[in-house]
Amino acid sequence: MVTLASKFEIPAGKTYFISKENDGTISLIPKIDDYFLAAKEKEFVDEEDMLAADFIVEGRQLDE
Repeated sequence: MVTLASKFEIPAGKTYFISKENDGTISLIPKIDDYFLAAKEKEFVDEEDMLAADFIVEGRQLDE
């Protein structure tokens, strides 16, 4: 558990991932709920998903 000053307005009880960089910077990344957990089948599918379903990379197409 970490205590933070109230001036930062971080809500109590919220879960965060903590990351410390090489320069000493500490980042708090909020943990979000899995919005796919209660999704119905094909709820997040659209026409563009169907276009990408049969896409195959050949050679160096992505390097261009």
